[in-house]
Amino acid sequence: MNSFTTRATFFAILSGTSISVAAQDSDSTSMRPTFAVTYTGEIQTDFKKSRQLNMLELSAELPLSENISANVATVSYAATDEEPLTEDIQGYSNLEGEKLALAISVAGLTWHINDRHTLFAGIRRIDEDYFCSDAIALYTNSSCGVFPTISCNYDIATYPKASLGVHYAYERENLTVQASLYNGTGHNRFTGRDNIFRICPKSDGVFAIGQMEYRHNDSHYYLGASMHHDDLGGTADREVRPTAWTYAEQALGDNLTLIAAYSHAFSSDNPCRNFFGVGANYSLGKAELGVFSDYTRVDGVNEWATELTANINFTEHISVQPALHIIDTDSHTKCIGMLRLGISL
Repeated sequence: MNSFTTRATFFAILSGTSISVAAQDSDSTSMRPTFAVTYTGEIQTDFKKSRQLNMLELSAELPLSENISANVATVSYAATDEEPLTEDIQGYSNLEGEKLALAISVAGLTWHINDRHTLFAGIRRIDEDYFCSDAIALYTNSSCGVFPTISCNYDIATYPKASLGVHYAYERENLTVQASLYNGTGHNRFTGRDNIFRICPKSDGVFAIGQMEYRHNDSHYYLGASMHHDDLGGTADREVRPTAWTYAEQALGDNLTLIAAYSHAFSSDNPCRNFFGVGANYSLGKAELGVFSDYTRVDGVNEWATELTANINFTEHISVQPALHIIDTDSHTKCIGMLRLGISL
């Protein structure tokens, strides 16, 4: 085996590996900083050819006082082939992105006002706070990360982009309410017109989002809405374009959770007007099994996407997640197999 083949085999194994190393402190009043390093990779195949995706995330929380801390997170991404294995409209992998040497995901100050109120100001992505519940986070498709009634309609601060903004959260035992206001276009560069420090409502627009979560007996219920104010499509007319969504994670016993989601974009000129999905998660020992199927229509193209996946924790530090995506785009069906491995130290 030559050196190139050896390296290729090594990185093929690593590309499905997620390594997470974090420094934690059990004393909540401690002024010690915390750090985390996460490498996530993925092997994909359409059963004819394969490709590998690699993402590295670094994050740190640095307490500045008893109630104020600085938060920083970065992301780097590369793939062996920049083109996905198949064309779809929802994105079968939530790792997919453009090649990035280094981009900022979070950079700002968090003010822990008291036990219930938190305020953040700086650079942030909306998927840090929204559409990231435990049940729906099992799935690897992009629609479970941010519903396409938002991500397909607006070039906003979702992975791999972020933008300047403020985020507020109020939390009680059974209730969380949060709201955010961002620059209307996301960026991931350090210089030029696409620099991440840019805030320009006149050309980029404004994006506002809010959500309420209610928890009861291990079930979670979400209701949210967003508003984008921009010159959509380069026309001279600017208008407010609202979107609403709701989804529920209904626990049926200790092991089974049912998921139902729906979202609607109200503006007639939005490429994506509706999205809905249903699924179920089942815990079996150290494994969590899941199936999720969703439908949307973008620019007149209909798509059903179904994911079957299982996240298996072999030990406290090692897990593996295979997934099968069955995608039907305008009656053209294709299958994508994926493998993610996880190593936590």
